[in-house]
Amino acid sequence: MSRVRLRDLAETLGLSVMAVSKALRDEPDISPTTKERVRLEAEKRGYYPNESARNLRVKRSGLVGLILADLGSEEGSSVAGGFCEAAQRGGVSVQVGLAHNAKEEAEQVRTMLGRGVEAIFVLPRISTEHRSAAFEAVKKAGLPILFFKRYPADVGPGSGRASWVVRNMKEAARVVLDHLHDLGHRQVAYLGGHPAARSHAEHLQAIVEGVEARGMGIPGGAQMAGLKPEDGEREMLKVLEKYDFPSAVICGSDAVAAGAARAILQSGREIPKDISVSGLGDEELSRYGPVSLTTVRFPCLGHAGFDLWKKARDGESEMKPVVLPAELVVRGSTGKA
Repeated sequence: MSRVRLRDLAETLGLSVMAVSKALRDEPDISPTTKERVRLEAEKRGYYPNESARNLRVKRSGLVGLILADLGSEEGSSVAGGFCEAAQRGGVSVQVGLAHNAKEEAEQVRTMLGRGVEAIFVLPRISTEHRSAAFEAVKKAGLPILFFKRYPADVGPGSGRASWVVRNMKEAARVVLDHLHDLGHRQVAYLGGHPAARSHAEHLQAIVEGVEARGMGIPGGAQMAGLKPEDGEREMLKVLEKYDFPSAVICGSDAVAAGAARAILQSGREIPKDISVSGLGDEELSRYGPVSLTTVRFPCLGHAGFDLWKKARDGESEMKPVVLPAELVVRGSTGKA
């Protein structure tokens, strides 16, 4: 069966092709009655607009590329889910690619450019924070590129059509420290993220400075645990082996906090009666992990990144870097010291 064309609808309805096209686009100079007739006939005959042809006319492909290091990780699935949701709402298709190293990153960019993407979005591997193969390739093509959560050192002012959406990690440290200080906690442990990640380093520095400013302490010093629950569990067990373990532990992610909570509960201690726990990110593990986790929430990275590009593409604003604000979410894992 051949595809139903716009001309076929027009002939059946006794209308011009232009009138049918305008009706389907909900243009104001077509009456509601005519729009309804066209809609019903299109639905009856299974007509769908040819988006490829329309995009060709306006010189837009309606396709963007999203490159991730790991789709199965908490941060990968969170960014991808939010981004694809926003893209669907905006009528844009997404080609997703995985890149475990610089070579694969460049290959993904070349493939996406060959498909005619309008822009490239990247959640970088931590090891690429110093230099990005994706940035080099996209820059040569003259397309927009936007980084999530972290961005390479070779991307900055004067880099052309490049931008990023990151989280305010200093504010994240401040709100959780204020909360714990108000609850009477003075000795806290810190289990941070990856030591090579700029955002995790910023959080660590803000925590250390904030603890000192509030007259608090970190027995044994701050520790960079890692990115996974097992990392948090391992480092928390080390903390619990000490006689003078702190009354609260601040974690650099919800995943690390979930692991830390597991270690605390398996040791026979109670949360928050014996020790309070806080995370960062407000991901699923904060709501459905071993305890209901007090954490720091940010607006959705995927939504913010897509909307930033879409507004710039539509001429509504410039694609300037965005720093997302932090908000404390208090649940059952923190209590009075």
